[in-house]
Amino acid sequence: MKSVAIIGAGAAGCFCAISSKRRHPDWNIEVLEAGSVPMAKLALTGGGRCNITNTFEHVRSLKEVYPRGSSLMKRLLKEFSQNDLLAWFGNEGIRFTAQEDGCVFPCSQDAMQIVGCLFSLMDRDGVRLRCGTRVTGIVPEGEQFRLHLQSGKELCYDKVALCIGGSSSAFLEKMLPDGIEIVRTVPSLFTFRTGDDGLKGLMGTVVKAARLTIPGSGFGSEGILLITDWGLSGPAALKLSSYAAQYLYEHQYRSSLVINWTAESEIRIREQLSNIGAQNSRKHVSSVGLPNLT
Repeated sequence: MKSVAIIGAGAAGCFCAISSKRRHPDWNIEVLEAGSVPMAKLALTGGGRCNITNTFEHVRSLKEVYPRGSSLMKRLLKEFSQNDLLAWFGNEGIRFTAQEDGCVFPCSQDAMQIVGCLFSLMDRDGVRLRCGTRVTGIVPEGEQFRLHLQSGKELCYDKVALCIGGSSSAFLEKMLPDGIEIVRTVPSLFTFRTGDDGLKGLMGTVVKAARLTIPGSGFGSEGILLITDWGLSGPAALKLSSYAAQYLYEHQYRSSLVINWTAESEIRIREQLSNIGAQNSRKHVSSVGLPNLT
């Protein structure tokens, strides 16, 4: 009987454990979690509603949404797509709903429904969950792997799967055996600090459709934009930080940012302004308003 250690009890680790156990019912599968609460981040995703996947209906190319790993994601989605994921949970009685932007949530709008489902399946299938178990090193020994724990104990397994999310490169280099190539991880999904005092007076303003671009980088995003006391947030900013994560890291997070407050082309904006002027020639702009700027 094979023994398997899955390091990390996030969504990926727990899903990996369940899938592995279903393929190999006789294997001994354990999930090792450093923290005290498994799937803590999953419970918070989507504001506690769990944005579990996307319909991809509005995605023309995977490079648009996975600029640093489109080739890998294409292979992975061919093996197990977003539709496969929804069908997988559907077999467990969970139903989903999609928003206009393609984001998919459980109909219950409750992330704990997903967390509870994964917990239940691990328990039913006989997957062991070990919380408070921090792995500090992995050493190959013949056909097995010896895991060194922070507690000083050691555990041996035939197979090891890493599901540790965005752990730092330094941590991985310390934990993994020599000879394994590690792609440097960089921060992603962050807000922008602009340093522009002129925006502070607009704090709390929500622009329903804005386009952000980083000049000369080829990166841009569209969506809802929120003006904060330190700069910019909201889906448009978060998406751009993901697309341009490597670029911004290499430029030490200093860059120009162009904001199109309407997400329209210049020609279209000029047409709209011309029409507004013709229809409201005797009114002030403040009483008429501008398109998409509310």
